[in-house]
Formats: sequence, C-alpha cells, structure tokens
Amino acid sequence: MKNKSEKGFFKSIWLKLLSIVIAFVIWLIVVNVDDYKIVKEIYGIPVEQINGEQIEEGGLVFDVTSGETVNIVVEGRRSIVNQLTAKDFTATADLSKLSYTNTANIVVEPNNSSYEDKLTITVVDDAMTLSIEEKKSKQFEIVVATKGNVADGYALGKAFTAPAVVNVTGPESLINKIRSVKVTVEVTNRYEDFEVTVKPVIYDGNDEIMTSSKLSMNVEEVKVFVPIYETKSVPIRFYTKGGVASGYELTDITASINEIIVAGKAEDIEKLAYISINDLDVTDITENTTFERSISNFLPDGIYLADSVDTIVITVNVEGLITKNITVTAEDIELINKDDDLYVYSIQIQGAFVVSVTGLERNVSGIDVNDLNPLIDCKDIEPGTTPAEVSVKLSSRYRVDKNGTVLLNVVEKPEETTEDGQTGGATTESGGADKPEGTTEARNGNGGFDGNTGYANDTQSALTTEE
Repeated sequence: MKNKSEKGFFKSIWLKLLSIVIAFVIWLIVVNVDDYKIVKEIYGIPVEQINGEQIEEGGLVFDVTSGETVNIVVEGRRSIVNQLTAKDFTATADLSKLSYTNTANIVVEPNNSSYEDKLTITVVDDAMTLSIEEKKSKQFEIVVATKGNVADGYALGKAFTAPAVVNVTGPESLINKIRSVKVTVEVTNRYEDFEVTVKPVIYDGNDEIMTSSKLSMNVEEVKVFVPIYETKSVPIRFYTKGGVASGYELTDITASINEIIVAGKAEDIEKLAYISINDLDVTDITENTTFERSISNFLPDGIYLADSVDTIVITVNVEGLITKNITVTAEDIELINKDDDLYVYSIQIQGAFVVSVTGLERNVSGIDVNDLNPLIDCKDIEPGTTPAEVSVKLSSRYRVDKNGTVLLNVVEKPEETTEDGQTGGATTESGGADKPEGTTEARNGNGGFDGNTGYANDTQSALTTEE
C-alpha cells in the first residue's frame, strides 16, 4: 500500500514540474512576442566638447564646422527603446585626441547606466570637425542706434558711450566678418538729456547679429549718454567765389531746398540766423552749373542737422551779355547848371559820340538815348571852348561805356544898346552870330551824370541812379 502511495506521489511531482516548465515556456514566448526588439533613430543630440582648453593654451582658437549635434540608431527591447529621446543620451568629443584632419571621434552613451547592456547604439556620423585658427583681437568704436522718436520740437544730439571703444577677441575668420559693435537705445517721447546702461552687440557685414560663443568682448555693458536738443528752422544762403567768364553774367542761384531744421542748445540756436554755403566756385563758367553740397559740413560748432535731408543741389544760372551801341547827337545832350544871364552855351561833337550799353538782352534791347538822359554839368565852366564830360543815367542792370569827344562852347553875352542909350544883355538865338558855326544849343533841364563807365558801383560822380 505504501509503495503504491509513494509511486503516485512521484508521479504527481513530475507532472507539477512539467507544468511549471510549460508555463515558463509559454510566458517566455508571450514576453518575446509582446516585447520584441526594435530599431529607432534619434536625432539632434548635442555634442559636448571636452579638453578644448588644450588647444586654447597654445594661443589658438577653434570653431566647430560640423558635428555640433549627432544622430544615432538605437536597437533594443520595445519597452525601453520606445521611451528614449535625445535627452536620454550624452554625446562627447575629446578635442585632445584630434586627427591630422582636425577631427575628433564622437562617443554616445545612455544616461541610464542600466541600459548599457540592453541597447545597441550606432552613431550615424561619429566625427566632429574643427576649424583651428590663431586668436585675434580688434578694437571697434561703439555705434549708438536709437529706437523711437523724441518729443515734438526736439531732436537727438550726437550720443556717446563710455567706454567709446570695445575690444573683441576670437578666431581671425570671425573677427574679419565683424562690421560694427552697436548699442540700441529707446528714445520715444524724450525731451531732455538722459543716460542709460546697455549691452553692446556684434554685427556682421549683413547687419545681422553674430552670436558665436567663440567671440568675446572686454566689456559686458557700456554707459550711453544721449543729448536732446531744441530745434529751429533756418534759411540757407549761398555765396560764390571767383567770377564768371567775360561776356557772361550770373543771374541767380536756385537750390533744391532753401531752409533746414537744425538742433542745438537753446543759447546756440537762438544766435543762428542762417546757414552759409560759401564755396561755390564760378570761375570762368559760361553755362548753368550744378553743385552738390552736404549741409552738415557747413553747420557751426554745437549745431546739428535735425532734418532728414543733408544733400542739397544748387544751380548757378548764367546768361550771356549783349552790347547795344547808341549814337548821341548834340540835340540829345542836356545842359544843367547854366548861367543864361551871362553866357551862351553850345555843343560841338567831333566825329561821333557813341554810348555802348552792355547787359542781359532783356535789360538792354529796349534802351534808347532818352533812357540814357545824356547831360553836361556847366557849373564852374569858364568862357571858351573846352572838352566836356557827358554823363548818362546809371543802372545796376547794365554797364555803360562812352567813346567820342564833345566840346562845350561858352561865350559871354554881348551888351545891347537901347534907344535911350542903355545897355543890356543880348539873347542869342540858336544858330545866331554869337554861336560857332555847326553847333546847337542844348535843351535846359536837370539830370544826373557819370564817368566813363556806367556801373552803379564805379567810382564816379552821379546825381541820378536808376536801379
């Protein structure tokens, strides 16, 4: 009976063990079917550079040309791989082990050390390439840029910084790309001077910000002082030097603008009446001539341009002169300051007496002898025949030249005997016995006279001047 029980017991144990084995196999099959191996690509893992100081200790700097990030292929159980991202891995490149082509091997490891035996990691491109250069430094003047508009009636003065320059250090190739170092200041609705502290920013040739970590400046912040000035609109005046060619006259000067808005301290702009552009050289020009000038070059010290326009276009207009010859006869000449009670006057012209009038056609073409009003001043002239100065009316619009000789005959009136034996002064008619043959007595009247030229500014005597 006992043997039979023991035999049944052992038979039951083997059945139980077989059941356990079968259950384990079934579990193993289920696990492998459900948590099978998968492959996953993970992109953009940042690559950390180590031992880079060994390069910089030799007076060199480096920049990464490729390999700043790396992509990997991960193989492992689905339950692990599916939850992995780039943050679960660390990528490093040891820069102390550079190849002759300046490349360093990239090693990628999981952050969780327990995954090391459960994952197979393949780095897609396992090389970081460097550009190694000499370290250079260069100074740049700090440029102040503003944002916004100051209050109405005010303008920005020239802002300045402390320090005025900044020293930038980095790879030579990057240093050569730098165009400027700027600070930007907000000025909206400002109406008085102010100071602010800002961070300088590096800009390249395309006026874009350079953010390379390989570039460093000797200062992190600079102080900016911004003056705010009052404004004023002032006229622009133009002055020439030299003279136009002979036979031409400068008629007028025109410009693209005739007034400009300037800014400055109140006491400075109050004294400013106009801006003078005084270097227009017209020497020997024969036609209209255009000049371009930068107004800011003609501003006094302490005065700044507040207008958006700086370049001004100036045209000097020139016209040719004409000459009109007018023949003057004895009948045309007027005598003034005569003493008709004592003397008889007559005029004698030797040959021809010609007045040449030179000026612009519009001022000269209509002139005749009456406009010239030729005359002789008889004051203090003694009896006899003497050359006389014929004066003509002056004008700033033309020049007058005279050519010819005029003689003035002055004779005393003969005494006349009346029937009662009294004597008296005789009046001689024009062309009478007391007047030399071939002369004509001039009309009475008053007028002006000039010298040999007709310019209003000539040094000569003048009784009447017409503008």
